[in-house]
Amino acid sequence: MTGHLTHSEEELRAWAAFAVERAGLLGAEASVTTRTTYSGRVFVANGAVETAERDLQQSLGISVYCEGRSAGASTAALNRESVVRVVEEALLIARQVQPDADSELPPADWLALSGPAPARYAEGGADTDELLAAALAIDCAARERAAADPALRISESAAIGSEGIWALATSRGFCRSSHFSSHHRWCKMMASTENGSVSDFEQTQDRRFSALAGPDILAARAAERTLAARGARGVASRRCPVLFDPSVASQLVGELVVALNGMAQYRRSTFLPDPLDRAIAADHIDLYEDPFEPFGLASGGFDSDGIAGSARLLIEGGIGRGLLLSAMAARKLGLRSTGNAEGPYNLRLSSRTAGGDRAAMLTRLGTGVLVTSLQGGGTDPVTGNWTRAISGFWVEDGEVAHALRDVTLAGSLGEMMMGMVAVGDDVERHGAVRTGSILVGEMQLGGKA
Repeated sequence: MTGHLTHSEEELRAWAAFAVERAGLLGAEASVTTRTTYSGRVFVANGAVETAERDLQQSLGISVYCEGRSAGASTAALNRESVVRVVEEALLIARQVQPDADSELPPADWLALSGPAPARYAEGGADTDELLAAALAIDCAARERAAADPALRISESAAIGSEGIWALATSRGFCRSSHFSSHHRWCKMMASTENGSVSDFEQTQDRRFSALAGPDILAARAAERTLAARGARGVASRRCPVLFDPSVASQLVGELVVALNGMAQYRRSTFLPDPLDRAIAADHIDLYEDPFEPFGLASGGFDSDGIAGSARLLIEGGIGRGLLLSAMAARKLGLRSTGNAEGPYNLRLSSRTAGGDRAAMLTRLGTGVLVTSLQGGGTDPVTGNWTRAISGFWVEDGEVAHALRDVTLAGSLGEMMMGMVAVGDDVERHGAVRTGSILVGEMQLGGKA
């Protein structure tokens, strides 16, 4: 245990095992998670600290299973009296709900009782003085950028650091824990325009604070993105090719992954029903999942069911090869869990054809839209209809012409996945997803009449 947290891994495992034992004495099986987390946040603007916060939490959550019924309860107190009471409360609730034949713990032969546990914790970088120094360094770099260009103004610089431990114990003999950390930095800037102002930002995130982008890089990219957003104007409605920046491309991958979720498949609330062994993306596209990447933002040795994921292809040459199944979803579908109770592990979208760097991807785009952020709208998960207000740039003959305003894009996710022309070499990681920019052959741009 570090000085930030209230309990060690051994202590959290012991409390989880104690709650499981209490449930057994009352005639029920149980799955119990215990957790302690710490986070520190510092926000700075123009050399002054605007916000400095620390947050320390602990909790125990239990799901009980009795006669085909299940229910949950939780407590923030880790002491014998509170844990005994929360077990009894969960059982009282369970006796009032309707039974569900699929509501039970996964069998022991599904569980990751042992096995690889990827590194998810790196020491340091989360103390208040470290966060303050980091935020002030970003702010200083941003002020230097603003001093060099009178159009620029500083909006916010931030440093966040957190760490935690969670443990899981079940009546089927599972009892393991995991220590994790996360660090986040960003710089947001504004620029004056004839019609007011525009703003943009740059951020960096990693489990290791030593792997974060430095203050000068964050300030430079925030300034560059903000200045580029000036002079935005509309364009006429048309059909045209679209290049999605890696940050937006990662969101498209996320929407694709939602369609592969087991419960969405069971409920038929997906635009990709029965995706296995059929074409669901362009034939050069692969989507790889890796739970075991050291310090990956979505790494893990097991999920909240106690089941391990596996390194695998979810999409292979455009063909659907895998679903994301929790124990419950697997039972509903008559399948085996894939260890994805919390969703996907680390994902990497790639193409079997050459993509090229940003300049090469703009050349391949030719004349069309470069999308740098999504501003509003949404996706119908059942039909895949996709309509968004966007910001970005109009590109002519492979060169950025001007920023865009008051434009929308529309299409269907199914057609967008099949219409992927290329994936760029400009790979970035955003959350669980690594991808380069994605070029889609044609979409409907809504602009001036």
